[in-house]
Amino acid sequence: MTSIVRFDSRLIAVLEAFEEALAHRELNYSISALKRYGLSNQGEVDFALKRAMAICRGLGINPKRHFTYFYKVDMSERQVMREWKASKLGFYLVLCNGMPNNPFTGALQIEMLTEILHKLE
Repeated sequence: MTSIVRFDSRLIAVLEAFEEALAHRELNYSISALKRYGLSNQGEVDFALKRAMAICRGLGINPKRHFTYFYKVDMSERQVMREWKASKLGFYLVLCNGMPNNPFTGALQIEMLTEILHKLE
């Protein structure tokens, strides 16, 4: 006979928070570091980030497992800025979706395709 386990809604909330904390532990890459890789302006970063998240959603991968943001306050400048963190996969997905004339984006795409094609031979 199959038994049914019923969880208290508070326990479910705790388990969901624990799962989210585990996922956030993997988000070690700062999206703002992409400026070192030629994604020079925030518009380009935002566009590449949106595409990377769309790729995740299209493949049935929850983007929250690879991307999150938090707000950073600069008291001296009196500004609040949104900072993005990503997993390693998320970071490279964003870099892959940079502008086509970005040499880092192009080099990463060529390197990945070359490796895939080499493995297929």
